Amino acid sequence: MIKKISLLILTLIILNNCGYTPIYSKKNYNFEIKNIEMLGETTINKLLSNKLKVYKDNPEAKNSLSLIINSQSFKTTITKDKKGNPTQFSMSINVDVKVIDDSNNQIETTFSENSTYDNSDNKFDLRKYEDNLIKNMSEKIFSELTLFIQTKN
Repeated sequence: MIKKISLLILTLIILNNCGYTPIYSKKNYNFEIKNIEMLGETTINKLLSNKLKVYKDNPEAKNSLSLIINSQSFKTTITKDKKGNPTQFSMSINVDVKVIDDSNNQIETTFSENSTYDNSDNKFDLRKYEDNLIKNMSEKIFSELTLFIQTKN
């Protein structure tokens, strides 16, 4: 019993001092976003804009960036039943981003996410599921975008 307790305490001490910190918990970003121009899909743009507000007004920033974001979403029918009713859909989101720094250097990239889901008889639940799917894919694109910006600066 004493060995288990001492092993547990030793493990906690070692893990506590290993230096692990989550990637997005640090608030010392080396850039700030001065201007964001949004084009395309309104829902995706609102989600990305709200997430990107964190990066505005950073007094310790070395680089000031402007972003031009063009987002699109596509919903396609993958399979249909014998009557011609859709049974499975595919949702894809494409976000084209142009990053412009202080010296007018431009970097363009595209982020995309895809998902496949089944049709539902209850159209209200189907619409809620699609909205949730768009939100989740937009958050994933946001994390890829921030990682892209941090590694390019």
